[in-house]
Amino acid sequence: MRWALALTGPTASGKTALSIELAKILSAEIICLDSMQIYKGMDIGTAKPTEKERAAVPHHLVDFLPFSENYNAENYKNDSISVIDGILEGAKVPMLVGGTGLYADTLMSRGANAAPESDREYINARLAEIKTEEDAHALWQELSKVDPKSAEAVHENNVKRVLRALEIYEKSGKTKTYFDDLSKKGEPALRIGMITLDFHNRELLYSRVNERVDEMMREGLLEETERLAREGLFDGDYTAAQAIGYKEIGEYLKGQLTLPEAVENLKLATRRYAKRQLTWFRHVEGAYRLYMDTQDGAMRPLSDALSEACSVFRGFIEEFNKI
Repeated sequence: MRWALALTGPTASGKTALSIELAKILSAEIICLDSMQIYKGMDIGTAKPTEKERAAVPHHLVDFLPFSENYNAENYKNDSISVIDGILEGAKVPMLVGGTGLYADTLMSRGANAAPESDREYINARLAEIKTEEDAHALWQELSKVDPKSAEAVHENNVKRVLRALEIYEKSGKTKTYFDDLSKKGEPALRIGMITLDFHNRELLYSRVNERVDEMMREGLLEETERLAREGLFDGDYTAAQAIGYKEIGEYLKGQLTLPEAVENLKLATRRYAKRQLTWFRHVEGAYRLYMDTQDGAMRPLSDALSEACSVFRGFIEEFNKI
């Protein structure tokens, strides 16, 4: 039987540090569950694991595509299942790590998705209507009204995916969530034992988000975005160009914002994304919620969270081995 562990949760919750230690203890290999860490050269803005971290534990599906290549959830499902099979054949533990709810949802689907096929002309026509960040936000709000669960799973910057969910609703009269739920009936292609990181004190998470953005700027996010811009990131209709961080700093490079304004927009967009991630992963059936802070709002020691996560994951592994 095909199975995998998954460590999920919002950005800046501590997934990377925890996953590295878990992988060492459990003899696991890590599979990226992040829709932007897949792109080469987008390192600082995506909080990609460092070379040292990737040297300590085998990582898969990270840093392997040029930003000019658009990549969807179905591509990810096929590639990740192939990687999982290889890890299991090698008698190691496959562990998905990341916070892209759409990718996780695709992996947990059980059957065929009967949603209407996408019409490129429809998507391109609606894309042409999006001129400003306010237009993108209004489009996301439109989706929130008809399909709030799908809206929770996608960032408003990812206009193509927002439009795809709206297209499904407009063509069929049914939501993307309806078709996603339909696809979960039957036998799953992959069983997942999931831990999702959470916080009692959401303000603590938001503070960590702000600190991470400041650290990214110190590490060279501006210079990284300038390099990507020279390489053409903002010259085409690339999904990667909508990644949080590059989009906001890109607006500064285009003269649309001052640098302090771009940084504040980046913090706001990341906090909003973290909030949506919390909401999405809290609704995943069967996921174990592991709090990274104490009831009084202080961060737990990594060793404490590690001990709890090890116990939970070992329980999942024992359960899978019995099937």
